[in-house]
Amino acid sequence: MYTRYVLKTGDVGIAVNKMQGYLNMFQERGYIQTRLVEDGRYGANTAQAVREAQRYFRLAQDGVIGHATWDAIVNKVRDLGIVTNLPVANENFYLTEGNTGIDVFKMQEYLNEIAEHNVCLRPVPVDGNFGRRTAIAVTQFQYLYDLSIDGRIGSKTWDAIVNARNELTSAN
Repeated sequence: MYTRYVLKTGDVGIAVNKMQGYLNMFQERGYIQTRLVEDGRYGANTAQAVREAQRYFRLAQDGVIGHATWDAIVNKVRDLGIVTNLPVANENFYLTEGNTGIDVFKMQEYLNEIAEHNVCLRPVPVDGNFGRRTAIAVTQFQYLYDLSIDGRIGSKTWDAIVNARNELTSAN
């Protein structure tokens, strides 16, 4: 599915922070060269690391994390069997009602993939808009996975969603 949302130079937040962490995992394994400060700020070094990852994945090297680059990064994390429990630079990095973007879009996709295997979790529209239905699904997920229930996607909820999705998709 197409989304107009991307992560790019100038962006700040949890999605940037998490992607920096994933890219550093690739750097540690020798897939890319650039080491990043995981500060949640998408600057020139993050764009360079993204271009290196895009080269590795044989994608267009624009330094922007769109749908294909996001999928390539997260699927490689899954294929490597990495548990993605990464700290965030700022505890105020989270997704909540009113947020929009590729980070929301991908979390909605992942929640729906998890819902396919768990009837207690209801699917949500995948539109990149963190609305009431997404907040309810996040709350349900947090309850089911024994997380603090606040309807927001912070570091622990992000990691739990990605890890649960990756565990399900690696089993198939």
